Amino acid sequence: MKKFLIVLAVLLVAAAGYLAWLKFSPDKFTDGFYLIPNDAVMVIETEDPINSWKTFSTSNLWLGLKTFPAFSEITKNADLLDEVVNENQQIFSLIGQRHLLISVHMTKAKDYDFVYYADMAQASKSDVLKSSLLSLVGTFGYQRTERTYMNTEVNEFFDKATRETLSIAFVNNYLVCTYNKALIDKVICASQTPENQLGTNTRFTETNQLTTADGLCRVLINYKYFHEYMGIYMEDVSNLKDLFSSLHYTGFDCSLKDDLFMADGYTLVNDSVSSYLQALSISGKSENNSASVLSGKSSFYLSMGFNDFNGFYSNLNTIWQKDQTAYTAQMASMRKIEKLIGINLQKNLFDWMGNEIGLAQYETDKLIGNKVSNIMAIKAKNIDDAKTNLAFIEKQVRKRTPLKFQDIDYNGYPIKYMEVKGLFKSFLGKLFTKFDKPYYTILGDYVVMSDDPRTLLLTVDDFIQQNTLANNDTYRDFREHFPNETSLFTYISPDRHFANFKGYLNPESWNSTQKNQQYVRSFTHVGLSLSGDKDRMRSVFGTFYKAYVPPVMSTEDTSSINDDKDTLSVLDLFIINHFQGNMNTVYYDNGQAHTVTEMDGTIADGAFMEYYENGVIKIKGRYNKGLRNGTWKYYNPDGSYQSKEKYEKGELKKQNLLERLFGNGDD
Repeated sequence: MKKFLIVLAVLLVAAAGYLAWLKFSPDKFTDGFYLIPNDAVMVIETEDPINSWKTFSTSNLWLGLKTFPAFSEITKNADLLDEVVNENQQIFSLIGQRHLLISVHMTKAKDYDFVYYADMAQASKSDVLKSSLLSLVGTFGYQRTERTYMNTEVNEFFDKATRETLSIAFVNNYLVCTYNKALIDKVICASQTPENQLGTNTRFTETNQLTTADGLCRVLINYKYFHEYMGIYMEDVSNLKDLFSSLHYTGFDCSLKDDLFMADGYTLVNDSVSSYLQALSISGKSENNSASVLSGKSSFYLSMGFNDFNGFYSNLNTIWQKDQTAYTAQMASMRKIEKLIGINLQKNLFDWMGNEIGLAQYETDKLIGNKVSNIMAIKAKNIDDAKTNLAFIEKQVRKRTPLKFQDIDYNGYPIKYMEVKGLFKSFLGKLFTKFDKPYYTILGDYVVMSDDPRTLLLTVDDFIQQNTLANNDTYRDFREHFPNETSLFTYISPDRHFANFKGYLNPESWNSTQKNQQYVRSFTHVGLSLSGDKDRMRSVFGTFYKAYVPPVMSTEDTSSINDDKDTLSVLDLFIINHFQGNMNTVYYDNGQAHTVTEMDGTIADGAFMEYYENGVIKIKGRYNKGLRNGTWKYYNPDGSYQSKEKYEKGELKKQNLLERLFGNGDD
């Protein structure tokens, strides 16, 4: 592919034409955004394309991505681009100061293409430029044809080897190049019909004006079509389509320094549809202090901030009323809960809630497999009021039906249970579906809740030891690059969250992701903050790159794992003794757990462990829908490794000859 080479060669000749053009043109020049069709997915803009490319192409981020097999074609062209630039330093220094736009357009389902726009200014009138350009492109052995579309000359260069056609046209003061014939016509049409121009859209213009141009480049995103672009990489974009419908445009000013990529700008919120983002944009902002109570094991974190919860909820209600059918159903659900339990949601919940709700997911829980659990921290205006009203709700629930779960104490923190199915979903929507009948406790000024008791108890342990997300040095250093107060802040560590992706992806996608994990896990931190200001939100995106190096296990480490002298931890024993959940436990007469089996209803599905009476693990394995599956390991009473068996859908797999002769490498 010669795409990069051809486009840069075109710019090189443009610079030569510029030197040849010595007179100033009296014509007024067109702003390039008035040439871009309004269906552009995104636009990239730079005033210094060559130096910007040099900065990016020498960064560790790009050098790392170049090794990604999926980038092989881009890498080849990029290396060719570097060669062309390096061999023509003098002329390219002139091109480097030229305004360049690149627009991205969907051309068919799950495919897109680019259009390049280079501002030639006075040189756009130079016959020397045009003739030199046509002569140069001809040297590549292309077959040239010429046509006219809407009174504009279009030169097309056909490559017999690749069957690709490079289309070039001068539209006003811009040289326009693309490898898609339909797109060159669309650009020419847009230049003559204002209603088809991205630059005439008032919302886009506002975004464009709000976005500074101090970094490597600017990126402007059009959310009307962005879900189609994301559909190239995702199977189902229905949720993204709903999310993006609540936004107009985002403009980012991008920079890259010391392996940290940052993009700062603004997003315009669509006030004609109902959404969380719209409510957040007009409800103020707050600090993300929930990170001070959530565990340092957090690999995903989201904080919603506002001036106060009642104001946010009032705005959310007003917005939701645009969909009267859904709003009516929601109000009916809330009234049903109030009547059934005998509580007042406004008094007993809303009035004590403060200015932040934090959500998190931790690194995969190895005990119970790859199930991803959620935890929530709600800031209280007054924590004593929160305790009083939550106690009242619990009292009312006990009147209706005796609770199976009795309050317990864990390391000085009372663990309680809110058996009110669908409570948070009823007034906060489907985002809070996961918090159905949660366990909860109080940490500082926060009410902390989770459907999974182990996740909640781990949070308590880490809070006591101050191993919180806010105290994580690498997170704190990364967080400093974002505004202190936000309406929405979301953070993910792809490196630490990697195993959790298994819970979101189908088996085929998960297998593909595993093969490419070194590229995913090289982005150690990714963050996005939105800070509300009426119908606009300051938007900051950032990611830190550090090449992923798989851990090397020493002989000592391997020996330790193979011996596997695990006994039940204090936390494990506490959970088994106090929380049944989906874990079926059988006990010895002395109260020690004998077997612990993860269940799906009445069927064994997940982790299985059998223990000796002294608490040492005897057997460790997994079930899949009632059948033994994968590797089952067996241990002696002293905890030393004994043997293993492999099962596939309940059937024992026989060892091959080498395994029988030399063992299986685990002992």
